[in-house]
Formats: sequence, C-alpha cells, structure tokens
Amino acid sequence: MTALWFSSALVEEVSKTDSNSIKSLSYHEKVALNVNDVVSLLRGALNPVEIGGRDKTWEDKLRIEAIKCFQNQMQIVTKEHQSWVFYSQRAYIDSAVTMSPLTSLTQLAMHCIAHEDLFETTVELFTDILANYAGYLNADDYGLLSSLFQSQWTEDRLSRLKNGDFGFDSLQFGRFLLAFGDATLQDLVRSPESVQSKQILSMLHDLLRCAGCAVVEDEMCSLALEFWTAFVEHMMDSVFAAGEKEPIWLNHAREHVVQTLEDSWKKIRIPELEIVTSWDDDVRKGFKDFRKDVADLVQASYSLLGARIFGKFVDMALLSLGHLAWGELEASLFYLNALSDSIAEGQAEDEDLKRLFGSSLFTTSLIPDADGPEKTRQTLVYLLGHYASFFERHTDYLPDALRFLFQCLEVPSLATNASKSIASLCSSCRQALTSELGGFIQHYETFLSGDSVDGTIKEKVLGAIACIIQALESDEPKPRFLRRLLVFVQKDVYTCLVHVGRQEMAEALESGTVALHSLTSIGKGMQELNDVPIDLDSDAPRSTFWDQGEGASIQAQIVKVVEQVFEAMPHNSAVVEASCAVFRTGFTELRPGPFVFPAQVTTRFLLRTSIHSPQLGQVLTTACALVSSHAGESSSRIDDEAKALLGHVVNFVHQSSDPQHDPEVAQNCVDLLSRLVPRYVNVMVGFEPQNLLQDLFIFTLNCLAAGDILPKRSAASFWASFVVLTDLPDHLQPAINHILQHLGPSLAEALMINYGGGASRSELDTVIEPLKKMVFKQAKAKMWLEAALCKNTFPSDKVDANEKRLFLQKVMSLRGAKGTNQVVKEFWLSCRGTNFAYAS
Repeated sequence: MTALWFSSALVEEVSKTDSNSIKSLSYHEKVALNVNDVVSLLRGALNPVEIGGRDKTWEDKLRIEAIKCFQNQMQIVTKEHQSWVFYSQRAYIDSAVTMSPLTSLTQLAMHCIAHEDLFETTVELFTDILANYAGYLNADDYGLLSSLFQSQWTEDRLSRLKNGDFGFDSLQFGRFLLAFGDATLQDLVRSPESVQSKQILSMLHDLLRCAGCAVVEDEMCSLALEFWTAFVEHMMDSVFAAGEKEPIWLNHAREHVVQTLEDSWKKIRIPELEIVTSWDDDVRKGFKDFRKDVADLVQASYSLLGARIFGKFVDMALLSLGHLAWGELEASLFYLNALSDSIAEGQAEDEDLKRLFGSSLFTTSLIPDADGPEKTRQTLVYLLGHYASFFERHTDYLPDALRFLFQCLEVPSLATNASKSIASLCSSCRQALTSELGGFIQHYETFLSGDSVDGTIKEKVLGAIACIIQALESDEPKPRFLRRLLVFVQKDVYTCLVHVGRQEMAEALESGTVALHSLTSIGKGMQELNDVPIDLDSDAPRSTFWDQGEGASIQAQIVKVVEQVFEAMPHNSAVVEASCAVFRTGFTELRPGPFVFPAQVTTRFLLRTSIHSPQLGQVLTTACALVSSHAGESSSRIDDEAKALLGHVVNFVHQSSDPQHDPEVAQNCVDLLSRLVPRYVNVMVGFEPQNLLQDLFIFTLNCLAAGDILPKRSAASFWASFVVLTDLPDHLQPAINHILQHLGPSLAEALMINYGGGASRSELDTVIEPLKKMVFKQAKAKMWLEAALCKNTFPSDKVDANEKRLFLQKVMSLRGAKGTNQVVKEFWLSCRGTNFAYAS
C-alpha cells in the first residue's frame, strides 16, 4: 500500500517538470527505467495472491489504491495524485520516454469495473481515458469493453438508470457509456448495422428514455443529447466529404437520427402547470436550454432527412390534435418552429403545411376561450409568425390564422407574441389582406375595449394594420383608414394630457410615448416596399395628395400629435427621442406619403430644441438625415431649411466650443456640416455672420486634433470631402478657395498632431484620408505640411528634421495613392518610439 502511495507521489512530482529541459530530462528517463517495477507492483495489487491474515476487504482496498495510482484523479493544479496512465500520455509526447509496459495492466483494471466495491474508482478511470486519451486503448481493450456492455451487469445498470435511479453510481455508468460512444463514434456512424454497433446504439438511445422530466429529474438526457448531436454532426461531415456519392451506411444511420428525434420529442414535453410553477429560476433555465439544444439538433438533422422528417412532424401534430393531446401537440409545433428557417420553399413542405393549417387547428380547443393549455397556444402563435412566407404563397389560409391571432390578443399571456406574429403576417402578406382591412380595425377596437393594454402591443398591431393600408392600390382610400388609426393614437394623447394636468408625470410619460411610438410604427408600416420598382426618370409631376390634397389633413393630425406630446414634456429625453423617430420614418421614402412631411415642418420642430435639450444627439441625427434625404439631384432643394439648421448648429458650437465636452453632440454637429457638401455648399459659404462660420470650421479642426474618436472620425470625413471642392461654379469657388487658403495650414497642423503620435493606431486610416485628398488636390499642400512639421505643436521629439523631410517627400510623391497609409503608419511608429510597436 505504501509503495503505491509513493509511486503516485513520484509521478506527480516528475510530471511537473519540463521534459524539454536538459536538466529535467534525466528525471523522466529515470522514471522510464522504473516503469517495469511499477507495472509489477500494480499487477500484483490488481490481481492479489492469498496472503496470510489478509481478507477480501484488504484486497479490495489494495485494488482501489492500485487503480488510483493508475489514473489521473485530478488535475495537477489541484495537487492531487498524478496517475501513471496520464504520465504515459505525457511520455507519449516525449519521444525519449516510452511507457508501453503500462498497457499490459489495462485489461486487469477493466475486470474491476463490474466489481461492486471497485466500480466507482475504476469506472472513473476508464471514463477519463475514453474521453481524454482514447488512443491509449487498443482493439483488444475496446473489444473487452464491448463485451462488458453486452453483459447482464450492463443490462442491470442500464435498467436502473432508465427507471429513474439517478444516484451517483448510475450517473457514472451513464457517463462511462457515453464516453465509450464518443470514443467509437466513427465506427457507430459508419457501421450502424453491425451487431456490436446495434447494441451500443440501442443503449445510447435508452439514455434519452430515462424516467422523469428532462433536467429537473432526468440528469442524463442532456449528456445523451450531446452525444447524438455529435453523431449527427459526424454524419454531416462524412456525407460532405463523400461528395455526390451517398455512403452505403447513410440510410441506416438516418434511422437512428429519426429515433433520436422521437425520443427527444417525448423529453421536451412541458409538465403540468402546477409542476412548472414549483420550479426555481435555475431549473426553468435548465429545461429551457435543453429544449433549445433539441431545436438545434432538429435543425441539423433536417439537412440529412429533408422533407420526410418535416412531414413526420406534421403527422405527429395532427395525430396529437385529433386526440386533444396538448403536450404532444406543443412538442410537435415546437419541432416545426425549429425548422422554420431551415426548410426550403418546396412543394412537399408546403403540402404538409396545408394539411396542418387547413385542419381544425384554429377551431378546436386551441381557441383562447377554450380549455387547451396556454403553452400550446403560445407555441402556435410563434409558429404562425415564423411561417409568414408560407402564408404569403398561400393566402387563402391567412384569414383563419389572423382571426386566431386577434383572439389571442385578448389573453394577456399571449398578447405580446400574438402582436408580433400579426405584424409579421401583415407585413409579408399585405397585398392579400386589403379586403380584410375594416374587419381587422374592428378586431383591434374590440381588443382595446378590454382591460389595460400594453403599449408595445398597440404599436405592433397598429403598424401591422398600416402595412395593409399601404398596400391599397391608390392613395384615395388611405386617409379614411388612417383617420381611424389616428383616433386610437389621439386617445393616448388625451390620456397623457390629463395626467400632465394632474401632475402625474410618470403616467403621462407612458401614455405620451405610447402615442409617439404608435405613430412611428404606423409610419414604418406605410413605407414603400423595397422591391417595388420606381421610375426615377419619369417626367410625371410629383403628387401633391399628401401635402396639399385630401391627405394633407392626415399629415396635420400626425404633426399635431407630436407637438402636443412634445409641448407637454419638452425636457423629457424619451419624448424628444420618440418625436424625432416619427419624423425620420419618411426620410427614406422616394414617393410622397402621409409621413413624408415638407422639410419646413420637420425643421420647425428641430429648431425648438436648444443646447440644453435632452437627447440633442438624436435631434442632430434627425437634422442630418433630413439634409441627406434631399441631397440627391432628383430630390427637391431645401436651401432655406439647410440654412436654418446650419445656424442652429453654429449656435450650439458657439455655446460649447470644446468637442470633449460632449463628443456625441460634437460628432453630430460636424456630421451636419458634412451633409451640406457638396449640394448645399452655397448655404455654408454664404452663411452670415462670417465670424461664426469661421468658429464652426475651427471647431471641426479641434475635433480632428482631439482625442475622442467619434468627433475625430466625423471631422476627418468632412475635411476629406471639403478639400476636393475645386470645380464649383464661379460664384462659389472663390469662397471655397479663400477658406482653404486661410485654414489649410491649420488643417495640416491638426493632421500632423495625429501622425506625430497623437492618434491611436486604430484611428490612423481615418485621419489619413484628408491628407491623401489634400496632396492630390491642393497646390499648397507641401508648404502647409512642411510648416506643420516644424511647429512646436508637433507632439514627438523622437524624429529629427531629416526624418520629417523624408516623410514629406514620400507623401508628396505618392500623391494620395494607397501607399500613403503605410508611409504615415511607419512615420507614426517612429514618432511613438519602438516601445509603441503594438500600442493601440
């Protein structure tokens, strides 16, 4: 016994040394010389002879210690025993040391597995070997283990596990079996019809059939699922490697995948409500994660099984529906949900879905006021949203599905997901639903007549109905339906104003933001689809229906809603952000519409903000988006609005001249200036008073030299576009030239502060762009850059005048070519010093 303890300690200490070291190599060689002695010691302990005075209990203790010496019980870092088996793994890597004599002990140790008192220690040893060092075992070893798994002992162990015995020994056995499966995975996949593979695979299937709820009671199913996921992945890799030729074993292996999916289908069923409510958060998460893992397996399996398995899941769902077996139905719908992103738009799958959605699925006890379980309805709600493309192809199934979803809105636990599915279906199938428009609005009105309704649900459903309104063939009927939607929004505005009058600001904010978010959702629903062709060369006059005709009253109502909520809470950041979002919904539109407001309307709202307004970044982002939407030659000019917005930004800069004070606002101020180039450059150069415009340009230079990346990036982009303005009309070019002659030296100075080490490595590509454009377009660029390199603002003393001169020569000779980036980076590195070679 003492010798065994000493052997374990010895190999642990030697394994801590580096065998690549000449000093340590001798230790490993000396251990190798002792291997035969240790083998003799272990053989005697594993197969003890009768020794006088020693009973069976002593023999078992001796065997246990021998097995402990033979295994890696714990990692070295835990300072436990280092086994001779895992020392041999180390020795396998070190070619000068061989531990092959240890393999003669393997089968002796294997015979201890079925021994009740030796099981725990021995099975841990071989589970570790199979999982971490499967190559240590030879074919005879695997044959012996296979024989063990065919014995009555294995049958008894497996039976206990299947019957719900999840004690330590049973779980150890399950892990042992799974480790054997992992180690022989290739043989199991490619020879599934062999007698040995059939028996092992059958037992591995049994690990997914243990009694008890998955994860909550059955602790083995998650581990078994990992094996079957690896089985499927190995199949996929093998099929891919085989190319067009289908492996002969594929069909047999597919049957095992189908069986696994059927076993998992039973395991993902949700228990009775009273059981689920007793679970704590960890248990709920574990069960939910198990279902997600099963969904991943279903998705992976589809590539191997195709439409066949999809049809099988539909059959299972219809059979469960016929028997009103809600748990089984939910599991089947869960499987179909898992495949929603995987299936091809093939005829076979569509026919199966027709069978499902054409059944009594929406008219049986699954309707919300019947006795069917809530979770089944919830999964069906998800399913309808995920298969929007099917309903788009087969619109005759839409009305029943949407009526069911609108009924689900009345059930609080279903309403949120139902609203999402309604939005998905209405967006995808809008063209087919125009005849149902009035009915859907009536359904929504009925829904609102109930108890308090969550604002998110309102937004989703109103946006969904707006999608259908957008699909109407002409503009004339649209205002009638939009007025009905705006009535719902105005009720929230009225509620908001009532709460404001009572100084109930939290309640006012909730109602006000719901109204604004609902408008945004309606605006998004009214946007033109991307796949609709638009003739940009058409000479047809622009429609005035929405800004001067009957639709103008709709625009006025929308603007009034925004103004009412904003005036009630002008200093609330959520209100400012939501108000800006309403105006932005129309910026991407190429045709007039109810949310395509005249530029002066949006500008008037934006000008109501000040430097002290919350969410000023959102205000400026909206201003930038407005200018960008009118930057194309085919869009109308908005010179007056651009001038007003520029003046607004100039005031912001005048009041806060330091870009570091609020980097986001600084970035957006410079972004607006960039949006004015080139179409509205006349507005920029003609701005009065000129001294404030000069302050704005200097502000951009300060942003370029500042440390914050956001304003720096925007300033670099602005100057890269501004320095190339050389071919403008006669009334503009002199003003541009004057600005560049005046500020060119300052621009060069700001750039050199960056190249001299002031910028971080990740910023260099951004701040190099203005340099490349300047060198290519500006005749005085060399003079400006040379002066900037000699100024005392240059941040580095690690480069001398000669290095600066060579740098400038290289930059000028490249004339803005791509190689400029590398030249600047090398110069920057020299300025930083070699210690900054990998600095950020």
